[in-house]
Amino acid sequence: DDLPAASYIEQPPCRPEQALELQVQALVPNEPGSVKVTSYPGTNGGITKKLVEIDGYRHLYISNIKGVDESGKPLPTFREQSDDMFERGRQMLSEFGATFPQVLRTWCYLDEIDRDYDEFNLSRNKFFEEHNVRRLPASTGIRAGLYPKEAMCGYDLYTLLNPEGADIGVMHTPTLNEADEYGSAFSRGMRVGLPDKTVLYISGTASVDEVGATVHLDDVRKQVERMLLNVRELLSAQDANFSDMVQVITYLKYADYLPVFLDCWKKWGLSGLPNTFVEAGVCRPDLLCEMEAIAIVPS
Repeated sequence: DDLPAASYIEQPPCRPEQALELQVQALVPNEPGSVKVTSYPGTNGGITKKLVEIDGYRHLYISNIKGVDESGKPLPTFREQSDDMFERGRQMLSEFGATFPQVLRTWCYLDEIDRDYDEFNLSRNKFFEEHNVRRLPASTGIRAGLYPKEAMCGYDLYTLLNPEGADIGVMHTPTLNEADEYGSAFSRGMRVGLPDKTVLYISGTASVDEVGATVHLDDVRKQVERMLLNVRELLSAQDANFSDMVQVITYLKYADYLPVFLDCWKKWGLSGLPNTFVEAGVCRPDLLCEMEAIAIVPS
């Protein structure tokens, strides 16, 4: 019953000698008793929940949400699974007195992303409209194999149950348009300002320009550089920089792109930052890479 909020996804590590990779977030209290962690037993479909209370703020993480029936078996079609998983997340939030408009960050996984991403957007857009989600959460939409194999989609979410007093706002940059302009209901990033720090959740960011178009087709090096520029400018607008990043995931469409990425990463002076590299299809077939990050800026 003390398991972490965990997701189990199939995205091969880009380094061929690695069979698997584990990414962990842990909190170490400055003083005994200053952090309270409550775990909840898993439910059908493997959903896990974790409530973390720090300085009066209650952070809720729900992971491994999928569209399943009462026995835990995935529903028969992609749209049924997608519609059900969003509704299932809403129901679990209600158990904590929260609503979906409070959600700050989502991580969305699609097994056949090239085939199903458009239908996923229709499902999410409809759900957000029905439940008045106007402040769009930061989000990543990425290819990942799920368990059981019949599962075609799943997601994780994070929310602050008592946002009163927190400085919460959507992140913007002039180098990117807003994703909802081309039908994807997410923000480029979310700022969560707390008394002791500001946490920046940067959405999955790729080689996209000011009008939402993919740029540098078939050129992985230039796509990596545009991706890094977009992340840098998202940080800069919040008076932050790359050195404030505490967690990074880089998704490469093909593992063979890793040497090119690492060369760019080094030339940008970023080699010492924590980064997980996995092979995963991105939300558009012509995008070759994507990056998400969490940055923390002390108050």
